[in-house]
Amino acid sequence: MVFTLRRKKYAQYYLLLNTVFLVALTSALSVHPFDNHFRFTFGVTMLSILLLYFPRLPVITTASLSAVLIMGSRVLFYTVADSDTTLYKSLMLSLPALCYYIIFGLGFQVFRIRSNLRNIPVMILKLSFIDFVSNLVELYFRHTFSISESVGFFTSLVGVAVFRSILTAYGYYALKQYRMFIMAEDRLKRYTQLVMVFAKIKTELYFLQKSSQDIEQVMEESFLLFQELDTLALEFKKINPSSERALKIAKDIHEVKKDYYRVVKGIEDVVTPSAKESGMNISEIFYIIEQNTVRFLNVDTKKIRIIYKYDDDFVTDKHYMLVSILNNLIINAIEVCGEYGVIIVSQIRTGDQVIFSVEDNGHGIPDEDIELIFVPGYSTKYSETTGKMSTGLGLAHVKNLTEMLGGTLRVDSQIGRGTKFSVFLPFSKLFEERPGQGNSGRKLANRELH
Repeated sequence: MVFTLRRKKYAQYYLLLNTVFLVALTSALSVHPFDNHFRFTFGVTMLSILLLYFPRLPVITTASLSAVLIMGSRVLFYTVADSDTTLYKSLMLSLPALCYYIIFGLGFQVFRIRSNLRNIPVMILKLSFIDFVSNLVELYFRHTFSISESVGFFTSLVGVAVFRSILTAYGYYALKQYRMFIMAEDRLKRYTQLVMVFAKIKTELYFLQKSSQDIEQVMEESFLLFQELDTLALEFKKINPSSERALKIAKDIHEVKKDYYRVVKGIEDVVTPSAKESGMNISEIFYIIEQNTVRFLNVDTKKIRIIYKYDDDFVTDKHYMLVSILNNLIINAIEVCGEYGVIIVSQIRTGDQVIFSVEDNGHGIPDEDIELIFVPGYSTKYSETTGKMSTGLGLAHVKNLTEMLGGTLRVDSQIGRGTKFSVFLPFSKLFEERPGQGNSGRKLANRELH
């Protein structure tokens, strides 16, 4: 708790310090309208924007520190730029600027400018009035204007005050919009990562469910074996130890099945509700895969060009399975391309069939290996750092997932020219119609990822 409070305190000081320096820096951008030391600067605009954007900034403290730093920088400038200007004269020339920022800060606080963020005209009107009064105070301390020139002074002061107030409102909302854009980008990245995680979990869940059925079958067979052995023992009127062992095996498998069921049920409770929330467009699926591939290529530093093409942007509730299928095929294609290569990921529809394909220009697959690549555990890839062989489960996953969707998988490969994996899936298994959407989808432009 104490550590958290200290961090917040340091963050507050850091924000205050940066704000003061930024205001002082922008105050150097100035215009001298009256042929004297009076100037219009953008420092007060920056001060107003930051005070509005960061409500935790103390108004009086921020304005006062900014005023001191601005006055100090101007004293230094006057002293260095003109050797005839004494330190006292530099102080007198810079003191009115100090008064301006302190008066502006007091006005900002008294008129509670932050409370008018939802009423732009009132906020601009109040800021203009505060700016105008602050300039009058500065001019008074400079003994600058006379009665004969008052009209010109007032016109300039009002115009600049309104302009800077409008600029403040625009700057604040532009900064706010930019922050919302960054947050949206961050949420999109998190969403993409979440979908990839769910796709992997969903894929594993399919195989866990399949293994559960296999365990059930083995348990039934072991129990049938026990019954057969027990029947034989009764016929021969002697105890058969094998029947007891078969019964023990059946009981042990039953216990494993119960543990397995609890694991599968727990994963289903987490994954299934999220998977049923809504379907996903093909374009969204391609975008998610694209973002995942970008991260993979950035880590691997490979110079591989990937082109995505899709014809029908229909909605499917099988998006997790499709993400797993395509992601495995794309990662596999990247690995066989080496440092440089081109990969084309496409989707077309012919009648009641949707075809997804991943084509690369890698080294190709020998004919004798094409049947073996789908066997779990078979792999020709190994880690260059550890020397360990790959698990060889990626393409086995792709084949099983394709068959679960009622589809087929085809491989076309030529040594030295590349490989093309084509996944043929029935459209009726994939399509999920949304209200107001036909089943034809809409034609989309091709997109490229380098």
